[in-house]
Parts: sequence; structure tokens; C-alpha cells
Amino acid sequence: MDIIHNIEEGEPSAADLVLDLLITHPEPHMTVQTLARAGEIMRLSTPSVRVALTRLLGQDRIVKTGRGCYAVQLQGNSVHYEVQHWFEKESRMGQWAGGWLLVHDGDVPRSDKTAWRHHLRALDLNGFRTLAAGLSVRPDNLDGGAEAMRAALARLGLAAGSLVFGGSGFDADAAARMRALWDVQALSAAYRGALKLIEDSNARLPRLAPEAAARETLLVGRTVIRGIVRDPLLPEAIQPGAPRRALIEATRSYQARARELWREVLAG
Repeated sequence: MDIIHNIEEGEPSAADLVLDLLITHPEPHMTVQTLARAGEIMRLSTPSVRVALTRLLGQDRIVKTGRGCYAVQLQGNSVHYEVQHWFEKESRMGQWAGGWLLVHDGDVPRSDKTAWRHHLRALDLNGFRTLAAGLSVRPDNLDGGAEAMRAALARLGLAAGSLVFGGSGFDADAAARMRALWDVQALSAAYRGALKLIEDSNARLPRLAPEAAARETLLVGRTVIRGIVRDPLLPEAIQPGAPRRALIEATRSYQARARELWREVLAG
């Protein structure tokens, strides 16, 4: 979860900005004028925002809700849903009895590059790691077990022909190999770094002009939330959850502050 980097490297494209605002802000829709104003704040031209709207409409990623008004299209776009509901991510977690969820995709053709990319993204967003060629694994600590995971992966683009199943009773060496697939030290460092990113930004915001403050909250927020969305939700026996919970709570508060800042600058 590489979320500690120069914020400027996370500069959104016009399409990114449109999606970020439509997904993370509570308004049911936004006007093209509002989105163009947001583009100015993020140093994006109005023509680039208009082009992005046209392309996103053509890709069924947003919908037109009225004359010059747009909303995000959640139906059929599971990744949008994952991002919009990042703060609920931990609600999927249950107790871990030591079992594992596995995905076998060794017989799945790789010729359709786009489909394969979506397949890999589905595995990544659900915390799977490669155990062997054609075999990915994660702890079976999420509600619903294999059946719920099969449905979640399918919504995100799991390739047809993949097998999703639960397993247990692995020998000590195999279990140790599986536990070692996640770099828990790097995850802990990422939690600390993301929390510091938020704390440092919270300290800076009062000294910034409103537009600069709004811009910073979007850059920081999208960086941190991207990491939270990709968190593997490991059980306590592998990765202590307190740092993740602290980060989610801090991000929830930060996002509320960001929404208020954006509401003010877009109304001005």
C-alpha cells in the first residue's frame, strides 16, 4: 500500500477530479459550472473538464441528471462503490478461525488484457496475494466466507472460469508461507505515514487561503483513501487493526472538513 509519496505526484486528471467530487461529496449531482470551478482550483482548464465529462458519459461512469447536471454512475461500477464506501470497509471483517480463501485462475486465458487487468484488480482490492502460479490466497476473516467473496470478486471483474473456495488444515510450513505474503511492517509504516499526512495537513489548513486549502484536502484525501480502499483487512493475528482504525477515523474527520471547505469555495 504505497500511499506515502509527494502529494503533487497524485495530481488528478480532469476525469479523476470529476469522479472524486461526484463520488466523495454528498450532493446528489453537480453542475458543469461547479465542476469547471473545481477544475480551476485544481489547475485544470474548463475545456478539459468538459471533455472529461463527455468521455465519462460515454464510458457509463457518470450519468446526466438534468441540463448541465451530472452524478456518478454506481450501478455496474463496483470500484466507484468501493471508493464511495471506503469508511465502511472494516464492517466486512469477522473472526478468523485460521482458514483461508483461495482463487485458482491457472486455466483462465490472459489474451484479453483489459479483462485480465480487471481480474487482477478485483483480487488486489480484496486483499489477495499470489501463493503459487495460478493460485491466490487471503485469510478467511471476512463475513460470508467463500460465497460472499465469490460475489464480491465477480462484481469487480473476476475472470470467468476462476475457482473461489475456502481451505484449511494446511501444514505449518504452508501456513507460515501464506502469512508472510503480506508485508505487515510496510502496512504499519503506511498507516503511520498516512496519519501523519492528515495531521500535518490539518495543522497547515488554517494558514492557507480557502482555495489552496480545498486543493490540499483533495490531494491528501484521495491519496489516503486510495490506500484505505486497497487495505487487505488482515486479521489481528497477522496485522494489529488499531492503527488502521485510527487512520479511518482520522480520515473520516478530515473528509468532513474537506467537504465544508469545498462547499465554501464552490459557493463563492
